[in-house]
Amino acid sequence: MHTPIRAVLFDLDRTLVDLEGATRHGILGHLGALGLPAGEDEYLRWKEYEDLYIGQYMAGELGFHEQRRSRARAMSRIADLSDADADLWFNGFYSRMTGALKAFADVQPTLDALAGIGVTLGIVTNMISAFQLEKLKRCHIDRDRFACLLGLEELPAAKPHPDAFLTACTAVGVEPHEALYVGDEPITDAAAAHEAGLRSIWLDRTDRLSTLPEDVLVRLDGVEICSDLLSIPTRLSA
Repeated sequence: MHTPIRAVLFDLDRTLVDLEGATRHGILGHLGALGLPAGEDEYLRWKEYEDLYIGQYMAGELGFHEQRRSRARAMSRIADLSDADADLWFNGFYSRMTGALKAFADVQPTLDALAGIGVTLGIVTNMISAFQLEKLKRCHIDRDRFACLLGLEELPAAKPHPDAFLTACTAVGVEPHEALYVGDEPITDAAAAHEAGLRSIWLDRTDRLSTLPEDVLVRLDGVEICSDLLSIPTRLSA
């Protein structure tokens, strides 16, 4: 038996919100509108630039707007694209992406069930809070369901640093062992939360487990795995 859980903390992107589906729609639609190739290879290229430049932003090597401009310049293959034109290019993608955002189908039933058993809910995200609040609105997820929404600017350090998770536990008034953390990233979310002392679930919606290298599997020892959110309320009594 686990310690009784008093709070469930969620990641947002790709956990509650289908950001991946919206990103695919946004970038391929934008490329198509520009008359550029818009196939799977281009989507994968966009994802590589996303990982590269957002990673540099998270490391403090690029500013928020510069990482967006860097993605636009790389994807357009125009290295000297002006800041204004890079912003315009990125916004063409971003408007399509945000218009396609939606919550996963299991989100509302799971939040309803958790509310019914009286656990406190929170969100911990490595993105700026204002952008994440806008996503909640677009996806019709009620912000008031959550006792906290901690964005990057409100955390002492970004995930996977343990202080991100410990700060969230303090915000909802529980000890780490009384909290369950749910996220889609095996290391940044699941392993890191577990190592910070929380009970942890890796949400593997796309069956990635068989593709993980051995060093990542080792880090996941002690982490629970599920393919959707619907089992979480029943797991709290296990």
